Amino acid sequence: MKKTLNIILAMVMTLPLASFAYAEEWDEFFRDSEPKSLIDLGVGKSQPQNKVESQQRLQQVSRLDQEILILRAEMSKQNGDYKQVAQYLKQIKKQFIIPAFQKRVDRLEAYLSNLPQSPSLLSVFSFSKNIDFPMHDPSAVVAIVLPTSGRYERVGLALQNALQSSLNEAGFKGKLVALDSNLYSTAFDLWEILKYYEPDFIFGPMQKNKIQQWQELETGVATLYFNETEHLARNEYSLAPSKIAGLEQVFQVLNQAQYQNIMVLRGNDETSENVERAFNQAWLEFNHSQGYILQTINKTVGQSIDIGLKVQESKDRHRWLQSVLNQKLVFKPRVRQDIEAIISFVPETKAIQVAPYLDFLNSPVDIAHIWYPTKTPNANYLKENIDAWSQTFVILPISLGGSLEKQPPSTSKNKNGLFYALGKMAIEIVKNPSISSTVDTLIDTRFGTYVRDANGQFSLLPTVYWADNGIFEKFSIQPE
Repeated sequence: MKKTLNIILAMVMTLPLASFAYAEEWDEFFRDSEPKSLIDLGVGKSQPQNKVESQQRLQQVSRLDQEILILRAEMSKQNGDYKQVAQYLKQIKKQFIIPAFQKRVDRLEAYLSNLPQSPSLLSVFSFSKNIDFPMHDPSAVVAIVLPTSGRYERVGLALQNALQSSLNEAGFKGKLVALDSNLYSTAFDLWEILKYYEPDFIFGPMQKNKIQQWQELETGVATLYFNETEHLARNEYSLAPSKIAGLEQVFQVLNQAQYQNIMVLRGNDETSENVERAFNQAWLEFNHSQGYILQTINKTVGQSIDIGLKVQESKDRHRWLQSVLNQKLVFKPRVRQDIEAIISFVPETKAIQVAPYLDFLNSPVDIAHIWYPTKTPNANYLKENIDAWSQTFVILPISLGGSLEKQPPSTSKNKNGLFYALGKMAIEIVKNPSISSTVDTLIDTRFGTYVRDANGQFSLLPTVYWADNGIFEKFSIQPE
């Protein structure tokens, strides 16, 4: 099974990431968007006679901003802080360099180019991707860099509250600094403030554009991001739900029951197709293309199942024979008997129909149903129709599935949800480095299950539940 997990984790790096964030709320809150400027909105437009004066003021401000950056770089040079010099130069080069400052910029570039270079092989092979978190160091400074206002306020606050309460429970002895990343237009501006606190560890950012900017800064501080990212430096880690890595839970169910022949139902949307494609690749690597039937739902769930189980062929033969004999015949559709399980990558409104339709077919063999939603289901729909689910393995985020159990944990609204679980999981990871350093292994915690790869990407996995006639409970996966 570790081979299967390795295959799935490899796919996380090769397939598009944005389509597989676990919840719609994840897609919604991390959709890249640029705020419209006041000029675009037609606000504050200058009158024609004031345009020249406004442009002159803007030029003066731009010149002042650029000279401040150059002065900071020169001060960092005097202090021997070449990393800061490189950061300032990177920001300066994003602008048009004013001719009067060009020689000063050239001198800074020459300073950096004359620095001795570290051996590249040493930098690649001399480090270990183990988290060194200063939990019990009273002089340590830990920073939380999340949006706690604006568009991402709700999720940012949930994540920050979980981090703060968990650090307190874990006995953190150092100083905690929290900055609202929404108040800063760029990661550079934020770091200009944060660096004076000299942090030893940073939680955040969580928006993809801010993470990319942060990585360009090369701060050298150990950082745990809250989103998937393609590349991680030696002191960088990330934690996020992963739709692709979560497919491991489907294989856990299949392997425990030793199912070898399956049918896959998928929707005709891009997300369902991408998830099914990843699942199929892992299946082919592990099962050598045997026992895999794919059916896309173009019309109804029943019609798709009929085609996949060859019930439709049986019906067609019946109609043909009746037409040939010109008389009605007693008929019971024949269901193929080699399929052991159906895996569905569909919305809840379609998934809830699968098991009842299998009962209607009255197959002589039992066919299990495993539902793996490609988008976060509607919680109210699940609660209102919980009695309608029958004999189905349901794979959901623990933050959602836990609320559907008969005796859900007694937590307030503020202590529930995906992002609160992420915060709790983050502290579980940093406070147990001997466990979290384990690669390609499922790690169970009271806040859910995670797995990490060799690069330091931690994936929060969904949980397997058993749903049957009002019963909704966590399904226990037996270790191999």
